[in-house]
Amino acid sequence: MRNIAIILVAIIGLNAYGQQPLSLSDAIRIGLENNYDLQVIRNDEDVAGINNTWGNTSLMPDISFSASLRENYNYNDDENYRQQTLVPSVTLNWVVFNGFSARINKQRFEELEQQSAGNTVVLVESTIQDIILAYNNCLLQNQLVEVYGELAKLSEDRYNRALDSRNIGAGTTYEATQAKTSWLEDQSNYLQQKVTYDNAIRSLNFIMAVADETVWEFTTELETDTPDYDLLVMEEKLLGNNATLKNQYLYQSLLAKETKLAKGAFLPALSVNAGLQNTDLGYYYAGSSADYLQNSSDAYVGLTLSWDIFNGGSRKRSVQISQINEESAQVQTNQMEHSLTNQLLQMHSSYQVYKSVLTLAEEQLASAKLNLDLSEDKFKNGSINSFNYRDAQITYMNAAISKLRAIYNVIQSNTDLLRITGGIISEYE
Repeated sequence: MRNIAIILVAIIGLNAYGQQPLSLSDAIRIGLENNYDLQVIRNDEDVAGINNTWGNTSLMPDISFSASLRENYNYNDDENYRQQTLVPSVTLNWVVFNGFSARINKQRFEELEQQSAGNTVVLVESTIQDIILAYNNCLLQNQLVEVYGELAKLSEDRYNRALDSRNIGAGTTYEATQAKTSWLEDQSNYLQQKVTYDNAIRSLNFIMAVADETVWEFTTELETDTPDYDLLVMEEKLLGNNATLKNQYLYQSLLAKETKLAKGAFLPALSVNAGLQNTDLGYYYAGSSADYLQNSSDAYVGLTLSWDIFNGGSRKRSVQISQINEESAQVQTNQMEHSLTNQLLQMHSSYQVYKSVLTLAEEQLASAKLNLDLSEDKFKNGSINSFNYRDAQITYMNAAISKLRAIYNVIQSNTDLLRITGGIISEYE
């Protein structure tokens, strides 16, 4: 018995050492700053922003510079000489019109940037939800540690009383043995719950991307509001604010742009070509002849009109395929809207049930606590035996656990509703 007490004190002492205060809002802030997946997707968003420029379309001209230098050595019977040729040039190629592809591509880049930002929002929402649930799970498991610890203390008192009764001849060895078995069972449950609590903290630390062995002092209580939600209002919020659905709308719009690009291939393309070239030519003689230098410049401007009149029907097939992809995306959008609406109905129904269950669990716990107190008094004065008292303990423990789980279920259900209707970020901003 003394060894078990030492183990319990050691476990509590290790966890209490070096604790850092952590509120739910702090956990969300740390998680959003450090989360590994968020770091990657923010880089993707930066890449999409870099690509969203007119310079990434055919609207901007292409200007290039080149220069060549050549030395020729001529050896003959009259007089040797060296010929040097320097030719710098600047050229410009500009596609003035190509079936409106430049404007369409710029719109695509803008929507791709929006979609990338939307992907970030989806992951931010998911991370916030994960942190909320992980944080409250830590609170839940910690509360369960207290419940099992309280029950273990009651079992220890019952065991000590049974030992005293046996020693003075008022009790039996069987009753003492049963009390010891119950006490050991409760101690085992307490130790196992401590491990569950420690693992819950590690899971939270992983989501927040902090050191696994960081120990926290949780400053937010395990409690929840139970607001009433208007289902019609929530459906409107879902269709207007759900981040995943917004991304689907953008995807559908991108496919529409693909169809426009495919149709633009039927139109002619007009490009401007211009250039400037300078040639420096020099003859350098080894004998008495005078060196000879020559300079000439050449500039040109031209227009090129190209029109692909027939290419085996490939452009027509591209348009048809793009239109089919658009139709498929519309079907996927309809399916997603239906699926999310269906999920909302289920979540709302579960939320209402969990609120009712929480109310019942609170009443059940109050009743079980009263029954435990009365049973303890009766056990002490001998009105009931240890087995009846044990039953009251088990009933109280189950009621306490049921209430804690009911609170967590309401928190989880409410978080699901906020997430699916696009309000979780503003709620915990």
